[in-house]
Formats: sequence, C-alpha cells, structure tokens
Amino acid sequence: MGNIAVGQELRLDNVLSMRTKIKQEDIQQALIQIGQYLERMNIQKQGPIVTATFGVEQISIGTIVDIEILVPTNKRFQPEKPYIFKDKFHLVNAVCARHTGNPALLENTYRDVLSFIASNDLQQITAGYSVNVNELDPSQSPEDLIIDVFIGINPSVL
Repeated sequence: MGNIAVGQELRLDNVLSMRTKIKQEDIQQALIQIGQYLERMNIQKQGPIVTATFGVEQISIGTIVDIEILVPTNKRFQPEKPYIFKDKFHLVNAVCARHTGNPALLENTYRDVLSFIASNDLQQITAGYSVNVNELDPSQSPEDLIIDVFIGINPSVL
C-alpha cells in the first residue's frame, strides 16, 4: 500500500463537466468526444482529467457507471449539452493516495484508501475522484500510468 496523505485538496478552474450513466467500455469514447468538442470550440485542456464514480450497476447489457468527467480548461465558455461549465471545482480536506501502474488495479488503491478512512474513524463525504497525473502515449505501457485518488472527508470531529 502506498502512502496515504490527509488534509489534501484538489482545485480545478474553468471546468467542463459531464455527468452521465454510461457503459464502462464507452468511457474511453466519451473522453475522445470531449477532446474533439474542446478542439472544435478552440478550448485548451489545462491540467489532468478527473473522473468520479458515483455508482456502478450490473444490468443485462453489462456494467453501467454513474460517472462525472471533469476537464480543467484555459478559459470560461458556454457549453453545449450534455456538458456543463463549472467556474471552480474545489475539494478540500481529502484523503489522497497515488496509484502507479495498471489501471485495472486501481480498485486496490481505492480499497486501501477506504480501509484507511474506516480504520482512522474518518467520515467519507464525497465520491472518489481519480486524477490522471500523466497521459500515456501509445508506446507506453499501462504500468507507467499514475493516478491520484482523492476522497473528501468530514473535517468535523464529533
């Protein structure tokens, strides 16, 4: 288990946001479409893409994920549906852990963070946010991937 840090924050500005329920295998296509939309609107991505999973359900056609995709950009804009614009995204008082390696094993990092939260009597108050620290080019292995995981916790001690 990697190092887990508390009291962390995640801040994004001029954010394109899309929350949707989508088949797991279609997430990559949604990311490509967002990239094409930004290019068409002459908007530059300004920092790492962040995803949050709010729920997962198994149905007859496969796994459906309730996901939000957040893309920090270089300017304010009026988005077209299904996108919305968020002036700021600011997660404070989060527990954070770094996942390095195959994204298929990201679940293990989340399990470690949730176990840390439980064993320290902390109270989770947000979904888990995955920040893609690096973008792999086709020549790189999935083992080179770095993802930071943030989960907001209640700052109150009751």
